[in-house]
Amino acid sequence: MSTILVTFFLIICAVTDIRARVIHIWVLIPFAAAGLISAAFSGEEALISGAVGALAGLFLFFLSFATGGAVGEGDGLVLMTTGVYLGFLMNLRLLCSALFLSAVVSVGAVVIKGWKKDRELPFMPFLLAAFIFIKTGDHFGLI
Repeated sequence: MSTILVTFFLIICAVTDIRARVIHIWVLIPFAAAGLISAAFSGEEALISGAVGALAGLFLFFLSFATGGAVGEGDGLVLMTTGVYLGFLMNLRLLCSALFLSAVVSVGAVVIKGWKKDRELPFMPFLLAAFIFIKTGDHFGLI
């Protein structure tokens, strides 16, 4: 069930990030609350896993302030929310995979399309793609 919720959450975030370059708080709150409630009812271990899982997002959230907004606050908040569902290692795997995908696309766009290096790309589509790749790879034993 958590895979479906996270996928749905990331689809909503990717669409709004592409269209409006924003992550809406009204999307974050219900999904984060549902994850916390689910973890609370699943026991202490799930609750601790969710809290620790949010650390990667918390790091990204603070990185947003340290970089003057080069990293979006919403990106950190989304990863805090996914961390509640996925736990620390899976959330870190998601972040690293999304960063890798965005780097490949960015380098390709600069080299092939001639984009300027300072052009911004929405990050949520990369998080969604990374989540789908990871879950598909795990399901088929590829990753």
